[in-house]
Amino acid sequence: MKYFKNSFKNIIDFFSGTSSYFRDVLLMHGFMLFVLLPLLASSTRFILKQGNINYLSYDTIPIIFSKHPGVLIALIIVLLATVIAVFFEFTFLLLSVFFIKKKEPISLTSLLKGTVLQLKKIRFSTVLFFLFYFFLVLPLSGLGFNSDLLAKIKIPAFIMDFIFANRVTIIALVILGYLLFFYLSIRLIFALPEMILRDVPFRQAVKESWRSTKHHFFRILGQFIVIGGSILLVFVFSYTVILSAQAIIETAFPSYALASAVIAMTLLQFILLLNIIFSTVGIFYITIDYMDDEGFLPELPQWFFDQPKQPRKKWTAVKIGLFSLTSALFGIGVGAYNTTYLSNPSLSEPLTISHRGVDAANGVQNTLPALEKTSLEHPTYVEMDIQETKDKQFVVMHDFNLKKLTGVNKRPNELTLAELVKLTAKENGMEANVCSFDEYLEKAKELGQKLLIEIKTTPQDSPDLVERFTRKYRQIILSEKHILHTLTFDTATQLKEQEPDFYVGYILPFNIVGPPISNVDFFTMEYTTLNQNFINAAHNDGKKVYAWTVNDEDTMTRMMFYGVDGIVTDELRLLNETIKTDLDELTYSDKLLHFVIGIG
Repeated sequence: MKYFKNSFKNIIDFFSGTSSYFRDVLLMHGFMLFVLLPLLASSTRFILKQGNINYLSYDTIPIIFSKHPGVLIALIIVLLATVIAVFFEFTFLLLSVFFIKKKEPISLTSLLKGTVLQLKKIRFSTVLFFLFYFFLVLPLSGLGFNSDLLAKIKIPAFIMDFIFANRVTIIALVILGYLLFFYLSIRLIFALPEMILRDVPFRQAVKESWRSTKHHFFRILGQFIVIGGSILLVFVFSYTVILSAQAIIETAFPSYALASAVIAMTLLQFILLLNIIFSTVGIFYITIDYMDDEGFLPELPQWFFDQPKQPRKKWTAVKIGLFSLTSALFGIGVGAYNTTYLSNPSLSEPLTISHRGVDAANGVQNTLPALEKTSLEHPTYVEMDIQETKDKQFVVMHDFNLKKLTGVNKRPNELTLAELVKLTAKENGMEANVCSFDEYLEKAKELGQKLLIEIKTTPQDSPDLVERFTRKYRQIILSEKHILHTLTFDTATQLKEQEPDFYVGYILPFNIVGPPISNVDFFTMEYTTLNQNFINAAHNDGKKVYAWTVNDEDTMTRMMFYGVDGIVTDELRLLNETIKTDLDELTYSDKLLHFVIGIG
């Protein structure tokens, strides 16, 4: 009973501190988002440009290591700068919550000076610990340190799909690993705060955190569940009330629908702002509160007393006037933006692209029967994969090993085309013959179906692959309006150089520093790290963006909200239905819902 009473008290204390959190969280969030992130991204692009490297990806990293030591050193410096920036942000917010808990007001200048003092304690030996702490300790069940600098550190969905694709042993190891990391994250939760607040060396901090959490694992976990659950409930309830009220007004008082929607959107923006603040400071509050309860929260640091006391600034008539004017201008700007957003179409209709030629597991991927069935759903393009064979022909196949689909433990380029087309592929309880690229092109022409052709490359491919492909298939690709993309940057570049009229895309598994500099026409981007900034930057450069592989309705809607030009999916019928539903007579409440989904 005492535990639940304390938990309830903590919830009240946590939410009651809203006004105190506002200044520091918003200032740091704004600095990171609008100053430091663009600076780091621009620095990275500048460094790559000096080495004539167009993009940072898996196929350029080996080149950087082997041929561009200067670029490598510069990128390592940027990485270290990022780690230091994350430490600065973490320290700034931790100290902010510490002084709030101590009920000691502190000026922004003093808080910044105190944070800088902590930077002087950084040693190379502690950098690895910081990396370990940020990437292991902080991601606690969705309630963690929501740093803009760490926002792109995500495991892409295609990697998770690969892990969980019928691999019992790997699944078990991943689950066990996650449970171990989760356990360690609780046990080490106080290590970095002790280093910052008590000037404890990191080895000692780790030992003390381990010792202090020995018998309190579930208590600390419970605090995360209680605080995190409360945040979720409060904001879901708030969103629901506002959206429901807007829907009622649209039905009962349609003439006031736009005005009420502008007000509702403003309220949603304010609530989203509160959500950012609470989810950011949650981990700091729980940590500081526990240290206080256990009696090892330190006294105010000496540097706080060494700072000259700032006299309390009075609100003069001039300051009040300037504040009122700024607030009015800000309010007008927000109102104008919201009115424009609600008055204009919010979603763009994307091209529909069937992934590997299947729809809802209606056949065997990359085979003719599946192509026939899927084309009945009228996708804009059917995406399919080709690889070079041993005799320098092209076979329709995605996997680099044939075993999963055909039972033959060989690579496609270890067999001739004649040997490959004799194999039977089995998937989704069905079977079909492996087919050649020529057969697939012929069937697509017969069906009037346009293709998105992915050229998959391997180290064993012949040096003139792109030249031979272009020479042989140029005419049919252009006449049937097929398009191409590939995961290999050099291949994409060569295709455009060999035939400028080809419509070529480059496939990106990660969004690191925005769109690469290239001569391609579009980017096919894995949706996990795809955001509106990437799309806007690509559009400004005259490039289209296709999202892959999007298989649920919410993500489809979010991608349309971001403004993608095409969606690659395994669920073509669902995509068609989602597009029809979302684009057909959108209400203001629908647009508000898309706004909330898009921000998230």
